[in-house]
Formats: sequence, C-alpha cells, structure tokens
Amino acid sequence: LGVVAAEEKDIESAKSYYDKAIKIDPTYTRAYMNMAALILDQEQGIIDQMNKLGTSAADDKKYNEFKESRTQLYKDAIPYLENAFKNEPSNLSAAKTLMNIYSQIDDQPNFKLMKAKVEALEEN
Repeated sequence: LGVVAAEEKDIESAKSYYDKAIKIDPTYTRAYMNMAALILDQEQGIIDQMNKLGTSAADDKKYNEFKESRTQLYKDAIPYLENAFKNEPSNLSAAKTLMNIYSQIDDQPNFKLMKAKVEALEEN
C-alpha cells in the first residue's frame, strides 16, 4: 500500500503505510528502503527551487534556507537507511546511499566507515 500511495504522490499516506509495516516487522528492509527513497525523492523539488534563484541577497538567503531543508531531508532519511543496512548488511544500495549522504552533510567519520563497507561489499 505504501508503494501505491507513493506512486499516486500521496506522500503522507505512503509514510503512514511504511511506518505501519516497520512497526509490524522491524526487520522488513524494503519498508525502510522505501521510506528513505520517499524522503529523498523530495530533494529534486528543493534543487529545482535552488536553481531558479538569482544572486541577490534575498535569493542568497532563500538558497541557504533550501540548503538547510535539503540537509534535513538527508538527516531524516539516515535512520531508515541505517536500519535497512543493520537488517541486511549486504545491502549495497543502502550502504552507498548512506556514504553519499554522510559526504553531503560533512560527517567524515561515518562517511569513512561507510566507504570502507561499500568497498568491502563491492569486492565480494
């Protein structure tokens, strides 16, 4: 139901369904991954808004607000990706996404940790 709601752009219902699935089965990796994807899908709208801005002081202020919103999206997605990876340590997609997010939010310790895990998974 979460996937269907997400496809229909009913974000709140999709989140609710994914949360219910996670509550019923905390090891259901797909629900964590879908929730993270749902959150991160909102990034494109923010980027589009950022790209429309000019170079005025007011636009610079709006740019920084959008940048903060984007960072918050990343932070909101992290727990879902971490749980997905914890439940499925061979999940390369979760590891790569976490690595990229940690890089974007300048969390170097976690970036290095995930980079090592990604490299180890890619070797196997």
